[in-house]
Amino acid sequence: MSATSCTFGGSRVNLLALRLVSLAAALSVALWASTARGQGLVIPLPPSDQQALTKYLGPGVVGAALPSDPIADATTYFPLADKVFVFQVTSGSNSGAVQNLGLKQSQRPTGAPAWRYQLTPSLAAFINSNAGGDLLMPAVSDSDKGVVVVTTPANPFVLKGMKPGESRSFSQTVVVNYLDDPTKKDWGGNLNAVYTYVGTYQVTVPAGVFKSILIRFAYTGKVGPADITYTAYYLFAPGTGLVATVNLEDVSAFWIIHIDTTTGRILVSK
Repeated sequence: MSATSCTFGGSRVNLLALRLVSLAAALSVALWASTARGQGLVIPLPPSDQQALTKYLGPGVVGAALPSDPIADATTYFPLADKVFVFQVTSGSNSGAVQNLGLKQSQRPTGAPAWRYQLTPSLAAFINSNAGGDLLMPAVSDSDKGVVVVTTPANPFVLKGMKPGESRSFSQTVVVNYLDDPTKKDWGGNLNAVYTYVGTYQVTVPAGVFKSILIRFAYTGKVGPADITYTAYYLFAPGTGLVATVNLEDVSAFWIIHIDTTTGRILVSK
């Protein structure tokens, strides 16, 4: 009896120990998952993107991968407030130049706000916020060429709810009108696009060091006589907005044969 009791007692001890180990493991996994959620997902920068960013922005501008979170509020990454951003051009025909690019609000007859953001000194995007909280870019005007480009659906600028590493594909129709005869459709076409939230990275520019999300735009298609292949990188810092941009080959054809085809810019002051 004593031997049997001893064996039974040992089994109870072993079972209890196993349960404690299992509970500890479960708690450890839960704690790890909670910590991972709190820190966000770290996504290494793809080599092809790193190569392009280094080439057109300069070495050391886009650095270490940092924890990424879903985009909860698009205006956190591009605050809608009147201001002027000072950028230095790092590549392209105007390399070395300093440009003052403004974001300015105006009012429409309905009372709705309308925002105009200068992508370059002569190229302006019109930005609005939809009911879902996305920032969209429905039209771009080129004051040098005297044209306006309207895309349907609108180009995404910052999309609420995007998750790190997520891509969204869409198709667009494009209409190009010269402002001296705006009722006439001068050029038209179609584009296929992929909008990707690549991840979050440390960005070092003259204006400071920023934790920035990287958005990659990739378009292919045909507008008028031009075959389009266009890639752009936008780095948005919370509370600041754009801190660096790269526009690659054929942006000129995309925005109606514009002169600046490959351009990098870094923020000097905000």
